[in-house]
Amino acid sequence: MREDALRRLAARPPGDLLLPTALGNALRAGELTAGERYGLTTLPSWPRIYLQVSDRMAEVLSSARDALDTAVNLCWSLLTLTVISAAALYDEPTRWWLCGTGLLLAAVAYKGAVTTAQGYSGLMHVAYDLHRFDLLEALHLPLPTDGESEEEIFSEVSDLFAGVRREGRAYEHPDARRGGGSQPTQR
Repeated sequence: MREDALRRLAARPPGDLLLPTALGNALRAGELTAGERYGLTTLPSWPRIYLQVSDRMAEVLSSARDALDTAVNLCWSLLTLTVISAAALYDEPTRWWLCGTGLLLAAVAYKGAVTTAQGYSGLMHVAYDLHRFDLLEALHLPLPTDGESEEEIFSEVSDLFAGVRREGRAYEHPDARRGGGSQPTQR
């Protein structure tokens, strides 16, 4: 029970960044921690790293996102149906159980959406774990040699995505004339 409580707390964003809904918090937790563990700001880097993921990973991410969208749409549909049913059955007290059932089903769909969002956030973490260096290669930047240089280069990449350019970073472009070796150039 204690491990479950710790897992749930770890899946929440910090207190000053909490959102009013569990679904928002589940998505925010992934947005704030997936890339930040490596020095990348997740929101600006996510569209770029998503294009670097393998076909299999893209399929899994797409499937998880479709499941999330479906669960959220089902929740809203059930809530809308409940409101319409309540309006239509306001003078039929023997049928109010239908509204209660609709509300219960909407709550179950919402819980499913939160669980699916937590899974999607976990997949975002996996995408950064497996493909962050592919992003550097696509940007023609050298790979880091250790954890400290990794955080430094990803911090610079995050600044680049935010429109802040730092001088002195060497690009590595394959030299086609010499059989694919790399040749550093300054920016």
